[in-house]
Amino acid sequence: MNDFDKLLSVIEAHEATAIGQDRGRLSRERTRSIDMYNGRNIEPAPEGRSQVVDWSVFETIQWIMPSLIRIFASKDEIVEFDPIGPDDEEAAKQESSVLNHQIMSKVDWFMTCYTWFQDALLTKNAYIYAEMAEVFHTESEYYENQTEEQIALLLQEDVQVTEQEPVPTGEAKVMNGQPVIDQFGQPVEQINYNVTIRRTRPQKKLQFTVFPPERCKVSSDDFALNEADYFEYSCEKSLSDLRKEGINVPDDISGDYDYQTEEEAARNERYEDYRHSRDLPSPELREVTVRYVWVRYDFDGDGIAEMQHCIVIGKQILFREDCSTIPVACIVPFIMTHRHEGISVADCLADITRIKTKLLRGGLDSLEQSVNPRHAINENVHVDDLLRNVPGGVVRTQGKGPVANDVMPLQTEFVFPQAQQGIEHMDRMIESRVGVNRMFQGIDASASNDHDRVGQLSTMASQRVEMIARMFGHGVQRLFKIAHELLIKSGHEKETLKLNGQWITVNPSEWKTGRDMRVVAPFSAGNKDALLNRLMMIANFHEKALQGGLPIVTAQDSYELSLEIADAAGVSGDKFFTDPSTIPPPEPGPDYTAIALEVEDKKVNQREVDSQRDAEMAKYKADLDAEMEQFKARLSSETQLAIAELKENKTTSRERMKLGLEDERVTSEALDNVKSEVSEEISRQIQGPLMELSNAVMQIGEMVHRSNGPKRVIRDQNGEMIGVESVS
Repeated sequence: MNDFDKLLSVIEAHEATAIGQDRGRLSRERTRSIDMYNGRNIEPAPEGRSQVVDWSVFETIQWIMPSLIRIFASKDEIVEFDPIGPDDEEAAKQESSVLNHQIMSKVDWFMTCYTWFQDALLTKNAYIYAEMAEVFHTESEYYENQTEEQIALLLQEDVQVTEQEPVPTGEAKVMNGQPVIDQFGQPVEQINYNVTIRRTRPQKKLQFTVFPPERCKVSSDDFALNEADYFEYSCEKSLSDLRKEGINVPDDISGDYDYQTEEEAARNERYEDYRHSRDLPSPELREVTVRYVWVRYDFDGDGIAEMQHCIVIGKQILFREDCSTIPVACIVPFIMTHRHEGISVADCLADITRIKTKLLRGGLDSLEQSVNPRHAINENVHVDDLLRNVPGGVVRTQGKGPVANDVMPLQTEFVFPQAQQGIEHMDRMIESRVGVNRMFQGIDASASNDHDRVGQLSTMASQRVEMIARMFGHGVQRLFKIAHELLIKSGHEKETLKLNGQWITVNPSEWKTGRDMRVVAPFSAGNKDALLNRLMMIANFHEKALQGGLPIVTAQDSYELSLEIADAAGVSGDKFFTDPSTIPPPEPGPDYTAIALEVEDKKVNQREVDSQRDAEMAKYKADLDAEMEQFKARLSSETQLAIAELKENKTTSRERMKLGLEDERVTSEALDNVKSEVSEEISRQIQGPLMELSNAVMQIGEMVHRSNGPKRVIRDQNGEMIGVESVS
């Protein structure tokens, strides 16, 4: 026995004991739930009696579905990654945004949720498969009047010529600058072509597929498939489709589709799944049952069982590869602890639906009998007239006595009101079992004035539906983890996305695996008006906190609250509010404190400069006074000397006069001239220092005036302070 035979034996052993392998109880319960959801008469009444069917299963599921869809499919953020460290905040936020964007925008998430959730509410466990599929985009391009060289350049790319039409040009063909000559010596005509090429570009795309539960087999005690050892999904595919997937399938392989399950028969009420390809003569169109299997098995012989992914047809394993996990997520509305198989909403309502059907039929039969009662008659009455029950009709009798002796209506008790009371009681049982009541569905007219009771019942109902949503959240979280791993490991190319109003380039190959993830969808299934009122109360508290200056509310907090209010109001918050984190910070205004400190520093520096200048001026004045004193002393000395010389000259002149050398008149004129010269010399020598002293005194006065007067700040063209000047 080779390795593939051993692996096949392990698969068959798991299949024999797996959940879903039998066509007994589980299949019958699922079939019953589908029939009740579709309102089929699975328990017909005797002929002539009412055949109406209660639709409680359909109504209850359809009332729960909108709340679940609103929780998981109406927000842009479903899950969020927790950062690994302080440096991982931005990366975790980006990965969360990109993953949510990939699923919400590139996958039909609404229909995926609708199908997945309805399967769970109707048929217990529901399964969804995630894969990174390779999608081929084909484009056709048409080129006119192309030469052979130009066509060769086009074919260098990964393209295929689908159409080609020659176009004669009437010109000689030229090669290497010389005309081409045929074997007869004639020039060869240049032929161009009109061509159509087909360009195929492969692209990887994340895809979700909701498996029909009746086609799945599970060997696990975990409802979420986290620790499952075996999972199988089977479907019918043609040999052609399998070959497109790259699987080499021989034409004569066994594994034909054999029979239809009870659940499939219940779904195919109008034969929607009828297969027309069974009797087609083309072998590639023959359909076979394909089993996609994930099983733990020690294929490499290291003593540890690893997860294996296999494709099995009949008794042959056509494909096998190692994988890390089963890429399937499961949800169930009500779990059975320590077991995989859960309980559906339809299971909870099966007996109630049958009871309500009987009550409704009995009440309608009673109403019908009260309108058209039965009669006791004798042979005098024409039976045909009595059976033809039309308004104003006549019944003929042949008796000669009173008509009452021939026809007597039978008294039948009217029980329609009692039937209505019974139906009301069963509705209350539905409310207690699954939490969906009239207050949750839509306010009952009889209770419209009892606002407290309405709010209490609506809250109770929303809590039960919220519990179902939280159970579904485990499956949604597992699905997103699988999608995250697929994006990382599939070599997803870089792409530029617009997230939160900003264009960013993301590269999934740089993401980190093993991040902790949590569901951030709002688990609130109650009345939107009540939710809106609660949010407005929080908004009022925000306003008071901002007015009071409490540091507990930020701009980001108010933005998030505004989005929640807009969502509760049923509008898009992005159209009315802007994320404050995307707004660039404002240009910094003038820092008046810094300016005041700078001015004060300038004043201190100016006072130091003024003090130093005053000291220098005082020293200069003292030096100038000392020089003046020296100058006065020198001038006085020189004056005394000049006067002494004059006196001596005068004495000499007198002596000369006595000697008769000069006359008295000449001596007097000479003395006057000497006095005049001495005075002019003294004035000339004193005038310069006096002018310098006067100017110095004036400068000192002006400097003192400026230092004690008002000041003005001097700035450059950029507004920076460069100095201080006095204001006269």
